[in-house]
Amino acid sequence: MADDTPSDSPTPAARQRAARKKAAPASGPRRTRTLRRLTFLALVLGLVGMGGVWLALNTIELPSAAPPRETTFVCDNDTPAGKCTFDNSIAQLSANEERVVVRYEELPPVLVQAVLAAEDRRFYDHNGIDPAGIARAVFQAVKGSSQSKQGGSTITQQYVKNVFLTSERTYTRKLKEAVLAVKLERELDKREILNRYLNQVYFGRGAYGVEAASRAYFGIGVKNLQLYQAAYLAGLIRSPESGDAAKVPEEATRRRNSVLAGMVSEGFVDPKEAELAGKVPWVTDAAGGGTVTVLPRPPRRSDFGSIRYPGTGEEFWLEEVRKSVRTQLGPAAETRGLRVYTTFDPKLQEYAVQAMNATLDQADGPVGALVAVDDQGRIRAMVAGRDYATDKVNLALGTAGGGSGRQPGSTFKPIALAAFVEAGYSVKSPFRAPPVTQFPNVYATPGKLWQPKNFEKEDLGVLTVEQATWKSSNTVYAALAKEVGPDKVAEMGQRLGITAPLTSNYSLVLGTGEVSVLDMATAYSTLANRGVLRTPYMVKRIEDASGRVLYDGEAGRTGQQVIAKEVADTVTNVLQGVLSKGTGTGAALRTLASGKTGTTQDSKDAWFAGYTCRLTAAVWMGYQQPRAMETYKGRKVTGGSFPATIWRDFMNKATKGQSPCKYPAANAGKTILNQSLSAVTTVPGQTTTSSTSSTVPASSTTVPAPTTTARPAPTTTRPPTTLPPAPTTLPPG
Repeated sequence: MADDTPSDSPTPAARQRAARKKAAPASGPRRTRTLRRLTFLALVLGLVGMGGVWLALNTIELPSAAPPRETTFVCDNDTPAGKCTFDNSIAQLSANEERVVVRYEELPPVLVQAVLAAEDRRFYDHNGIDPAGIARAVFQAVKGSSQSKQGGSTITQQYVKNVFLTSERTYTRKLKEAVLAVKLERELDKREILNRYLNQVYFGRGAYGVEAASRAYFGIGVKNLQLYQAAYLAGLIRSPESGDAAKVPEEATRRRNSVLAGMVSEGFVDPKEAELAGKVPWVTDAAGGGTVTVLPRPPRRSDFGSIRYPGTGEEFWLEEVRKSVRTQLGPAAETRGLRVYTTFDPKLQEYAVQAMNATLDQADGPVGALVAVDDQGRIRAMVAGRDYATDKVNLALGTAGGGSGRQPGSTFKPIALAAFVEAGYSVKSPFRAPPVTQFPNVYATPGKLWQPKNFEKEDLGVLTVEQATWKSSNTVYAALAKEVGPDKVAEMGQRLGITAPLTSNYSLVLGTGEVSVLDMATAYSTLANRGVLRTPYMVKRIEDASGRVLYDGEAGRTGQQVIAKEVADTVTNVLQGVLSKGTGTGAALRTLASGKTGTTQDSKDAWFAGYTCRLTAAVWMGYQQPRAMETYKGRKVTGGSFPATIWRDFMNKATKGQSPCKYPAANAGKTILNQSLSAVTTVPGQTTTSSTSSTVPASSTTVPAPTTTARPAPTTTRPPTTLPPAPTTLPPG
């Protein structure tokens, strides 16, 4: 069939295409409408964003900035009030943050310029945030430049992040940072913000703030920084550890020169000056004759900053100062930038360490402790251990120092002697001094009879109390304890200044209680002060950074008369004989002094404690974990051997040039004459009761032979047939 459709008519597909073309608008107008819509949307979003920022600015509160942790300076006894600084301090206390806050006026212009060139060149032009800086940082990040980690944060933003926020990398934190930066700029002057920033920022080596950093890297105060040093510190801010010149000198040089170039660009320094500063080499030691330009990295950061007298055991002392500061002003008080004035005497500390090291010089041998207290109660020196870095136990303070108390042995006898004299007895009173003595119904511990004995069970015949002190007779002092009573002996120890608890048993008279070296120095110091107890102390004064006194440790320290002068003077006179004719002759000084030896069972502890009228010192020798010493360097260990030598060597130097002390003679006004003193004496093969009568006036030196009447012991008090084993013989002091 023939097709009658014209051959040139359009196909259906062509007609559809034509219809669509006719219906579609021109491309130009369509793009215009789309652009308008996008512009409108961006405007709306911008307005919403601005509204959000405005809302944030008015709802987010600017927190109060906590005071920065600041290093505390510790100064010695000779530092005048108000004059304790970093430069004359013996050490610094902190909490892992070395920081010394400085005022803006103390900052050298060259440092301020270096930091601005490195961190925020538009600091004085923006209001807390720098859009140009942000754009620059974004551009570098998009470009993938090696500088892509460069931040767009201003100095104000960095300060806000360090003080108010965290380092988390979130948009929320960045928004808060920007908002708070703007708010901070509204409240503080630009110079105040910059000063706070420079006192806050971390520079590596534990140094926070520019003052600590200047001292950590160059050993000088910030006010003395030169151009190359200022540029170096500014270059450390972004990443301190990776720019330390002592560790990576090439990177340190690159950063320093980059900062110098920025300073030239900003017109802060002349190009010639910058060129010269950029050529300074990094020298960490002067072994080759050069000049040190940056300090070496310390092998281990000290707990006490820059210690002025290393090798003197100063760390033990400083730890007690830290505790004292916290006790007076609260936890972490040492982070408040205090100025602490102590009683520390560097010269006496040196003498003490020299005396100790000259005698106890074997690494695996016994250790020692020494405490020296002056007549005002000031602790002037303290040797408390061999090495603070490896063992922080303070051996001078007993349990308070992290260790244990130690038995004082016969150095406790002067305390019993004071109780005896106070009770009215004469030191000329004669006593039998048998090898071993025993008292009915008197127990060393419950169920165990007390059987004190002399050194090597020596029979010393008849001795006056003062002679028994010189020879350190245990059996005579056992009789004293029986007569006075153990309660009075323990009470006397506490009154004289011993802080450790004392059990009032009979063996206490022979030094079986546990005390500290400081305790014994305190008790002997009370005797030296004629019965006046002055509680020992080591912190005299604490000021804040502005000089305001927060604690006065010397106000009202008048002392307390705890025993009569006559009692103390009598004991002092007796103890002079220990050095001139008794067990302590090895401690004799060039000047008149009093003292007493002490050795415990099996020679686990050996002591010497003594004094002049101006200075008291107690010396202990032993092992930190108590064990017998027996011999040391081929000599038997007693209080009269090595401890006496240490005490003598220290005191001879410490008292050199001082005029001799003059104590009044023993006062006999309160002595009781004709006082009958009795004791049951155990001798080989028999038990007798010995009764001696003190019929000799206190001023007499002649002692009559005792009258001994033998009679059977009462049935009710007869010792058992088999006696408990007697304790090991105590050495004579």
